[in-house]
Amino acid sequence: MDIYIIKKKLGSRKELGRHPVEIDETVNTLEALLYILTLQGLTEAQTPKENHALSDSEIAEQAEEGRIRFAENYSENHDTIAKAMERTKQAYDDGLFRVFINDEEVTEWNAPITLCQGTEVVFLRLTMLTGLYF
Repeated sequence: MDIYIIKKKLGSRKELGRHPVEIDETVNTLEALLYILTLQGLTEAQTPKENHALSDSEIAEQAEEGRIRFAENYSENHDTIAKAMERTKQAYDDGLFRVFINDEEVTEWNAPITLCQGTEVVFLRLTMLTGLYF
């Protein structure tokens, strides 16, 4: 089944990106959904990238997200899925991001969720600014 992952940041109306993702039909909790997405992200991060010139369409697509990236890899990622899931859970528990499924916030890690074809899952990144004044 295909769902759409939408990334946003607090204080901005503009989406950081909308990506279709293929997931298994057995996802029924937020934890299971985040496990699948973390696994996909980890696999993508560990896949070697070829360094080639970007086409005009690739530049335009990345500019729409607000950042143009090249295939440069500055460090290797040797994380395991267990370590990545530990970080994901810690980030969720610390409130660094919120999850909305079809405009409803999911507030618990083991909360039951219902996903169907075309469901929109929004990840709202809450950035913490630090400075001289607290």
